[in-house]
Amino acid sequence: MQDRPTATELLATLAEYLEAEVMPALEGPLGYRTRVAANLLRILEREQSLGTAALLRERALLCGLLGHDPQTPQPEALVEQVADLNRQIAAAIDEHRIDHEPAWNALMEITRAKIAIIRPGYDAWDAAGELP
Repeated sequence: MQDRPTATELLATLAEYLEAEVMPALEGPLGYRTRVAANLLRILEREQSLGTAALLRERALLCGLLGHDPQTPQPEALVEQVADLNRQIAAAIDEHRIDHEPAWNALMEITRAKIAIIRPGYDAWDAAGELP
């Protein structure tokens, strides 16, 4: 692992280069594809800086809904743990073993964290009126 520049800094630098220097010189399909590439780099940058915390919070919320004891996860297994908890929560909702309102609130928090990584600004939507 490198100390500096960090992976987040490298992604930000590459995205800035594409946005500030390359995109203004391009038009048409190549300009569009370059804009997409810059957006993907920004997503990776946010994933690098926010992703682990979001996964840990998702794991804690899902464990709370399922009544599991949230043990400290091993970093290499966190993604798999969260995927398994998502399968469990889906089954619990499908089988009506979980209260809708706490599940809705937890799943909205999880969704907002994911949207904050993928498309910042859209994560502020207030879905309170959408509660089933």
